Amino acid sequence: MNPGNTSFSISSKQPAAVAACHSAMLGYAQRKTSVVADLQTAIKHDPECAFAHAALGLMLYGARNSAFNSKTVACLQQAEAYRDGATEHESAYIDALAANTKGDLASFTKHMEHALALQPTDIFGLSIAQSELFWTGCMDRSLQISERVLPHWNESVDGYAEFLASRAFDLEEANRFDEAENCGRQSVDLNPASVWATHAVAHVLLMQGRSAEGVDWIAPQEQYWDDCNQIKFHVWWHKCLFYIENKQLEAALEAYDRQVRNRENELLLAMPDLYIDLQNGASLLWRLEHAGVDVGDRWVEMAEVVNARIDDNSSPFTSAHFAMILAAVGSYELCDQLIENMQAFAEKETGHALASRYADAGIPAARAAVEHRRGNFTEVLKILMPVRHALWQMGGSHAQQDIFFQLLVDAAARLGRKDDVNKLLHEIELIGFVEPAKRTGYEAASVASVASDWAHE
Repeated sequence: MNPGNTSFSISSKQPAAVAACHSAMLGYAQRKTSVVADLQTAIKHDPECAFAHAALGLMLYGARNSAFNSKTVACLQQAEAYRDGATEHESAYIDALAANTKGDLASFTKHMEHALALQPTDIFGLSIAQSELFWTGCMDRSLQISERVLPHWNESVDGYAEFLASRAFDLEEANRFDEAENCGRQSVDLNPASVWATHAVAHVLLMQGRSAEGVDWIAPQEQYWDDCNQIKFHVWWHKCLFYIENKQLEAALEAYDRQVRNRENELLLAMPDLYIDLQNGASLLWRLEHAGVDVGDRWVEMAEVVNARIDDNSSPFTSAHFAMILAAVGSYELCDQLIENMQAFAEKETGHALASRYADAGIPAARAAVEHRRGNFTEVLKILMPVRHALWQMGGSHAQQDIFFQLLVDAAARLGRKDDVNKLLHEIELIGFVEPAKRTGYEAASVASVASDWAHE
């Protein structure tokens, strides 16, 4: 154990492989584009490096694309083949990858917690655990993990800025906003390129309705993101949300084209169907339309890449956005096929952690998105009202999940269901949003509800 440094020993006799692994580990926490290439370099220099194979498998699994399933299994097979040369800490990674390939979230979490018990300053393990728990709706567990390793971290430990960034996001999703903001700002002070910390603070500002501050917070950090992965598009998504709240709708649409979904960007060219990018695009276009913006044919290019993914059940939250995209271009037959595939997965793969999440949250959210686009607002309420408290199971943040509450409130308002509107706005405030009735996504519904009260007085 090396409590004063994140660079724990890697079981390899090849210094170049060890260096590449260390670069990948810190790079992952810093959201760099070089992570997979670094791990491939490590394997090139030492094909028997079990840790590099396991880490690469975890990266492929984290892409949430069934097209990578065979490659993920191949990485696991290679890691298992060389397990005898791995440490207990490295073996925990192999076991975590094996759990993921089976959809066993409980075992994955147990093995990553074991890795972090052995190496509490393992920022790579902490970041991987947070990612998987985030996309399965278990941020409470992620917070517990960062609480557990907190005593081992301080400014003398390499990767401290990255730890603060991870910690900030755990705290934000637990609505501990002051602590989250302090951690995030401290991280950026230590490392201005800490994009995950910039992201965490942006979440706080959105939840608290501090939209003007949000634009000012993000803008100075953009210069540091050249070597960041697609997280930069997501932070731009946050900036667009602030623009929308500030009624700067043209700025939001311009940023969508230039940053969020710029198909000339080399990252989007390389992977136009990355799950987070499609989520960003779909939820932002829906919000812009809801705010009265004509988005033209911008839905079409996303629908073209989603067409090939309707049988991909690797992320309930993403599948619900697939439905939103396909419905926006009128591909209702594909919407039906998508939802049928989701239902088949939920019924057949009962041992998979995502099965219940699809059944309880992903499928209702997808169906509601489709019915809202069709104008069947009664159906939206019928589908979503009974499961609204289970939507967290899809994964995603409060800010991301909010799109489904927006369409639910909109449906209730269109039906004149002012009691439901008021109840939902209260519940959204309990989720952590400050004065949701004043936010752009709910403003019209709130005004209509108040007007209805006045009309009856």
